[in-house]
Amino acid sequence: MRPACFRLLSASLLLPLSSFAQPAADSAAHPALRRTAEAAYQKKDFAAARDAFAAALALRPDSPRYLHNLAATQALTDRPDEALATLRRLAALGVATAVERDPDFASLQGTPAFNAVRTALAANREPQGQADLLVELPGRAGIIEGLAFRDRTGDIFLGDVHQRCIWRRDRDGRVTRYSAEDEELLGVFGLALDESRQTLWAATAAVPEMSGFTKDQKGHAALAAFSLVTGELRRVVDVPADGRDHVLGDLLVAPDGTIYATDSSAPIIWRYLPGAEEMDKLVEYPGFVSLQGLVLTHRTLLVADYANGLFAIDLSDSAPVVRALAPPPHATLLGLDGLAPAPDGLFAVQNGVSPQRLVRIALTPDLATVTGVTVLAAALPHLDDLALVTLVNGRPTFIANAGWDQFDPAKSPRPPAHTVRIFQAALP
Repeated sequence: MRPACFRLLSASLLLPLSSFAQPAADSAAHPALRRTAEAAYQKKDFAAARDAFAAALALRPDSPRYLHNLAATQALTDRPDEALATLRRLAALGVATAVERDPDFASLQGTPAFNAVRTALAANREPQGQADLLVELPGRAGIIEGLAFRDRTGDIFLGDVHQRCIWRRDRDGRVTRYSAEDEELLGVFGLALDESRQTLWAATAAVPEMSGFTKDQKGHAALAAFSLVTGELRRVVDVPADGRDHVLGDLLVAPDGTIYATDSSAPIIWRYLPGAEEMDKLVEYPGFVSLQGLVLTHRTLLVADYANGLFAIDLSDSAPVVRALAPPPHATLLGLDGLAPAPDGLFAVQNGVSPQRLVRIALTPDLATVTGVTVLAAALPHLDDLALVTLVNGRPTFIANAGWDQFDPAKSPRPPAHTVRIFQAALP
């Protein structure tokens, strides 16, 4: 799931506060830096805004939005050479922001150096990699977020946030509703299969984008378990009430049946032990902001944080140990959403950058260092509004045109009909 609160500070967007691969203590300074920068920009005190963005970037050097906004305030304070150098750093990340439409860069427009930067950013918007269309689902009126593939039957399960249900597509292409219509599920996000226990698990949460949302449901979230044999809802395990809002966006099943789930709102990593009455809090860490996908490798959880990059959590001891993983040079770990295991690391949907993309994140064998980020698919036709990822026959498979981008619940009670597509990335 993607937060809906990120904006750039400039003509059209307001920069989010991000915490990328830094100690937890660093993230504590960011709310003050953000407030200072925003207030200064609104007052047109661009020098103060520039200094605040520079301080933020020192803590989050791979943030495209901080780079964009620092460059903008440098241009506004008559520092063209610094602004151009910052924009070159932005282009080197392989992403793009709309500098050509930003009036803050008016003083640079038309210069050869700025034109060269624009050319470099435009190159980052060109198609990269390859993604093969696996499934096309026209006329969907929901928000398809979760994805699970059952090797034994060839079934693809889809979690629908808006219609509060699970769909099943069989190997012959027939799509039917898997969860019963009378079940009072919340919005369905991530899905995970437990073949040994014949169970399909779903992460669910009450969000404004789901049909029938009411304010008294806000903040509620739960795990739901379905029988793979009958489709029957076996149990619902609510997130313990603690006075905070909760959104369970993704989950995984460990070999022993333990469920690990990320809460993007609190933010907390929850654990549910087989047969337990309720889930318990596994990790709450100061550096977490918006937790998303997760993968278990041996006794290490690799967890994406939409605002703070990638974390490794060692579960070997009784008390989990959290480490933030630094991005390699000329790469960003901003905006990671769904994760799936790869032979040397992770596959990840990165929908918090432009263009949205599927990447391969290489890690050292001890999972201590990110050694590279490779784009597998980006800026290809229909490759936008990306959601979660899973493995199908060993290949990373992910949802596009999920329905988030086309839907504003304040304007319409339901998303417009659209074609959901499921792509498989071609591996090098």
